[in-house]
Amino acid sequence: MRFYNKINFIIKRVLPNYITPTTSQLAHFLYVTYRIFWERASDNTIYREMKGIDKNFLKNLRKFSWEKALKRKDEKEKLSICEAVPSFMINHLLPVLSLDFIKDNIQAMNGLIGSDRTFVRINRLLEKNLAQNLNTVIKSEFEKEKIPFNKDPHVVDLLTIPTYMKNNVLKNRIYQEGYLIFQDKASAAVIEVLSPQPGELICDMCAAPGMKTSLIAQNMENKGRIIAGEFLNKRIIIMKGLLNHLSVLNTHILNTDSIIFPLRFENIFDRILLDAPCTGNGTFLINPELKWRQNEKFLHQNTVLQKKLFENALKLLKPNGILVYSTCSLYPEEGEYLIMKFQDYLEPQTLPKWFSPSYNIEGSVLPGTGRLFPSIHHTQGFFIGKFKKKEI
Repeated sequence: MRFYNKINFIIKRVLPNYITPTTSQLAHFLYVTYRIFWERASDNTIYREMKGIDKNFLKNLRKFSWEKALKRKDEKEKLSICEAVPSFMINHLLPVLSLDFIKDNIQAMNGLIGSDRTFVRINRLLEKNLAQNLNTVIKSEFEKEKIPFNKDPHVVDLLTIPTYMKNNVLKNRIYQEGYLIFQDKASAAVIEVLSPQPGELICDMCAAPGMKTSLIAQNMENKGRIIAGEFLNKRIIIMKGLLNHLSVLNTHILNTDSIIFPLRFENIFDRILLDAPCTGNGTFLINPELKWRQNEKFLHQNTVLQKKLFENALKLLKPNGILVYSTCSLYPEEGEYLIMKFQDYLEPQTLPKWFSPSYNIEGSVLPGTGRLFPSIHHTQGFFIGKFKKKEI
């Protein structure tokens, strides 16, 4: 799935133009091409695994030359084919990013660079159940399992471990009992920016599956209230299980469309997190299937939804309350361009210095906004903005 268009390109170059493979044949061709080019499988192995595979196809596959196949392609086409990314995405990012930087980020999301470390977060909400300090328990368990780890320099309670040790953590009792949770650094950074405080009334507008919600509760020490909205009932079931597992006690979940939040009053929340639904093009490392949904229609659907959610967030937020808006997207349409529509209502707030600046739009960078890039921060690709609601 991650390299679908690259594999398909090879197959089209190898098959004669007059042959249109059936669905079943195409599935076989995709599998064989992947095994040969990505896993260096021998012909004997292929014949053993795929009885009846076309020998001429296999023979032509062995003769395939990237040099010949790409000879007349321009740089954008080469990037799209070789790094397996839709040309739509490249064209949308070129006004704000260089071709080389787009390539760096795609390679990071393809797992080709910077994917040797995984983030895991400490859950402090269960610490009261332990006789020992939780840090001591984690250190002891990791040393026993020979799992090397480091504290993240930017986000509190976030650790990094080698990716190949992830299964060891999953099997360990401290993970299974809820003292640890895997969470991307960008996701955790959003809550660091929100900076929730004990006793506040906070709204998480698009909350499922609940990892950010649980971190909000942790920062609040389970004191105060979180109203968490989610549209899809299936995701709510998952969220309930996660929050119970992590001992989140101050969250009320609403099965609702957050465009029309079912509350009688406006201007009531101290802080609002709008981690909006988006095209997800910053998450290809864990969601490679989203690559092949990137098109104008999908982008438009999301930007329309984001605008409506943002408008409602402003209605629900107290004057001088804090709004954090985030998307796991690299497109300016889902970040900078959206914020520009609401600047008259927003007072920009300071973001962490380790963030990259947001895109330069019309000769300037929007205050209160920043970006995280897979190739720089080794996180998912994120846009994050922090604002205070102006009194108007």
